[in-house]
Amino acid sequence: MNQENPSTQFNASFERCINDPFFLDQFYEVFLLSSEEVSLLFQNTDMGTQKAMLMTSLVYMSRAHNDEPGLLATIADRHNKKDLNIKPYFYSIWLDSLIKAAKIIDPVFDKKTETLWRETLQPGIDFMISKYDLD
Repeated sequence: MNQENPSTQFNASFERCINDPFFLDQFYEVFLLSSEEVSLLFQNTDMGTQKAMLMTSLVYMSRAHNDEPGLLATIADRHNKKDLNIKPYFYSIWLDSLIKAAKIIDPVFDKKTETLWRETLQPGIDFMISKYDLD
């Protein structure tokens, strides 16, 4: 019985995705087409810089699953209502777009892997949303 540890399975998929040079492009292609509102958020964005920030955010988000949301505090402050005003409902679109990109990039992505991605990233999303309305 050689069953892979769930965190090992997530980490392997995550590594395959973030090490693929097309993953972030694939993500943004899906995410920016998800809605006009999302597309407008990135209208005047330097996408090279944005992709670098996303890579850092993904690492922090994946670590939040291990009760390390403190790494996200600066990002959460920047995304709150008083700064970038990233509305809480955007995070489900973000996660769905990330999953779609991972399915395209990771050749062994399956339903269990999708569940692991969602379970691993949700605590970070919950943390980001919890900081949205803070004064």
